[in-house]
Amino acid sequence: MAKFDPAREGEPMVIAQAGELMFPATRRGFIRTLLAGGSVMLLPTVFTACSDDGDDGPLGPGEIPDPVTGVSFDLRSDVGIFRLLHLNEQLEAAFYTAVVASGTFGGMSADERELLMDIRDTEIVHREFVRTALGSAALPDVRGSIDLNVLNTILSSRTSILTTARTFENTGVAALNGAAKYLTDARNLLVAGKFASVEARHAAALEDVLPPAGVNANTAFAGDHLVDGTGRDVKLEAGVVLQKIAATGLVKAGTLAATPITNAPTATQGVATADFFPANP
Repeated sequence: MAKFDPAREGEPMVIAQAGELMFPATRRGFIRTLLAGGSVMLLPTVFTACSDDGDDGPLGPGEIPDPVTGVSFDLRSDVGIFRLLHLNEQLEAAFYTAVVASGTFGGMSADERELLMDIRDTEIVHREFVRTALGSAALPDVRGSIDLNVLNTILSSRTSILTTARTFENTGVAALNGAAKYLTDARNLLVAGKFASVEARHAAALEDVLPPAGVNANTAFAGDHLVDGTGRDVKLEAGVVLQKIAATGLVKAGTLAATPITNAPTATQGVATADFFPANP
C-alpha cells in the first residue's frame, strides 16, 4: 500500500506500485495531495509493474476489454469537459504503452526511446488522475476500441510513431486551451493549466525530434502551426478535437456516437474569452 497518512502534513505521498492507484483510498490521497500542492513520489516500479487486470501494460490474449461504442459528451459542466480529456489521456497512455512494448520503437535512437518512455509514464499518471477525479463519471476502458491493425502499422516506423505522438500532444494542448474558458471551478482550471503545460513540454520535445515537413527545425517547438500571430497557443473546440482523434484511425468506427457532443457549453459557462484566446486555427 502507499505510504501516505493525511495526518502527516508536509510529508510526500509515496507510490511504490502501479496497482496502488487502483485502490480508492490511495487514489483519493493522490488527488488531495496534488490539488493541495503537496509532493508525490512515484518510484520506478510504478511504471515497470502492471496491475492485476493488466491496466498499465500491453494487452495480451484474453485481456482486451470489450469495445466501447456510442461515446458522447455533454459539455455543459466541468465533468463533461474532463470526460473528453479522459478519452484523450486513455488513448495517449495506450499508444505510448504499445510503442514501448514493441521493443523496437520503429528504429529510434536510445535518447528517443527514453523520451517516449518518459512520456508514457506521464500519460499513465494523467489517465489515472482524471479517472480518479471523475469517479463514476469516468469513461470506460477504451482500449478495446483501438484498431490494432492501424496501431501495428503506426508502430512499424519511427516517422509514423513520432508523427502520431505529435498529433496527440499538439491536439491535447489545443484542446485544453479551447476548453479552459468553459470551466466553472477555478480548481479545475488550475488542473487543466497544469495538464496543458506538461502536454506542451511533450509536444515541444517531439517537434524537436521530428519537425513537421516544411517546418524549420530550429523553431518547430513554437512554429506557426502551434502559435498564432500574436504569440499565443492555438485553441480547438471540442468538435474539432474529436475530429483530430478520429483522423488518427486508432479509434474504431462506432466508438464515438454519430453526434458525439450531445450538448455544447452554454453561453454563460466559464469566463468570456474574447480578450484571452485566439480564434480557432
